Amino acid sequence: MIRGVVIVAVILACATGLTACFGLLVAADYFAYTNILPPVYAALAAAGTALLFCLVALIVGKIILSGMKRRARRSIQARVAATIGEIFGKELGDLADQYPTRVLGIALAAGFALGFSPTLRRALGWFVRR
Repeated sequence: MIRGVVIVAVILACATGLTACFGLLVAADYFAYTNILPPVYAALAAAGTALLFCLVALIVGKIILSGMKRRARRSIQARVAATIGEIFGKELGDLADQYPTRVLGIALAAGFALGFSPTLRRALGWFVRR
């Protein structure tokens, strides 16, 4: 409980500090613009610069998050595939040991069907990619 309160306090302190820092940067930006523009336009230019900074931060954040989502999705898919492989692999291996001629016949028939039917190949490729 205490640890959670400390974490929240640190996050709030950091957010307050970053907000103050951003405000001071906008003020410095404003004062820099007043050297070349009237105060009204300097304020608009400073606000535009702040908005541009926020837009760049959003775009960079979106790119980073999409990469993280892709990696997480691949990781989850790999874990699911490994689990399914463990479950069905042992059972299919046992069935192949019990009925080797039937398994050979099924494998040959499946190979023939995949080699003969482009639609079936596309469907299997789509299924594997998903």
